[in-house]
Amino acid sequence: MKINYDIIGDVHGRFDKLEALMERLGYQKSGESFIPPSGHKALFLGDLIDPKPGHEYPGGVRATLRAVKAMCDRCDALCLMGNHELNAIYFHSHGPDGRYLRVRGSKNIAMHQGTLDDFPDYDEPMSEWQQVWIPWMKQLPFFLELEGLRAVHACWHPAMIDRIGDRNFDDLAFFYAAADKAHPEGEAMEILLKGIEVPLPHPYALVDHTGSVRHQFQARWWECVEKHAVCSDLVFPANDQILEWPIAEDAMSQFLPYPESEPPVFFGHYLKPAHAPLEPEKANVACLDHAAAKDGPLVAYRWKGEAQINPQQYSTHES
Repeated sequence: MKINYDIIGDVHGRFDKLEALMERLGYQKSGESFIPPSGHKALFLGDLIDPKPGHEYPGGVRATLRAVKAMCDRCDALCLMGNHELNAIYFHSHGPDGRYLRVRGSKNIAMHQGTLDDFPDYDEPMSEWQQVWIPWMKQLPFFLELEGLRAVHACWHPAMIDRIGDRNFDDLAFFYAAADKAHPEGEAMEILLKGIEVPLPHPYALVDHTGSVRHQFQARWWECVEKHAVCSDLVFPANDQILEWPIAEDAMSQFLPYPESEPPVFFGHYLKPAHAPLEPEKANVACLDHAAAKDGPLVAYRWKGEAQINPQQYSTHES
């Protein structure tokens, strides 16, 4: 039977929005999860966890994880690892030196707090968090190449995909190397799950949605970059803090033109504005993160085998 994939953007623990979206897509509630219509399968793009401060849905992270895992266990869904799952795994894992692989500082705790609130016994070895969710998240794929489509959390980068190959976190050496972005494996994970960041020319900087000052910007990695391109043309999503500053010459090689002859690729991660139109970035490139973690809609794309993305096949939890 031909499979139609319902590709779903970043949920971030907003189970209320997920429940409404699944109903609109024709999924039937079954216990803690959902049964798809005949011939359909859900594909989650990662970032199931970590609601944004001020936008929590109590119990939503636990409910989302339970629903998605149950669907995956029944082969009714696939789910990618997002950067928030990656960060959580390292936040709760020790390195060979006994230290946590992700620093438990105030910034990282704040980012993860909405998940910690749903699992207050998270550090207990026999807790649900330690026994079920850390092992489950560790086995999530970093990218998917299916028949006729591709999916990744942030950036489809063939060289980084080849670098990782079929390795996973069962390989302890790979697990430790991937925790450090100074290692080739860590660089690959950063790009696939967090995207390409292009340096801003000195002395410019921007303030991101967390209030952090950054000297890089997230880029439209799929573009063919012209020689005299400027930062404001290539930042993604558009950001009025970024002006017509020149792109550094050595940053040009970071961009990976994604040919229209390639299969459609879907990703999340980028927190597009809530009011962004429901349409792809180009004919075969689509970001489905429309800020459901904040005030935006949870978005899905119902893929039926087409090579070019059809705006008529978008759905949201609202309509």
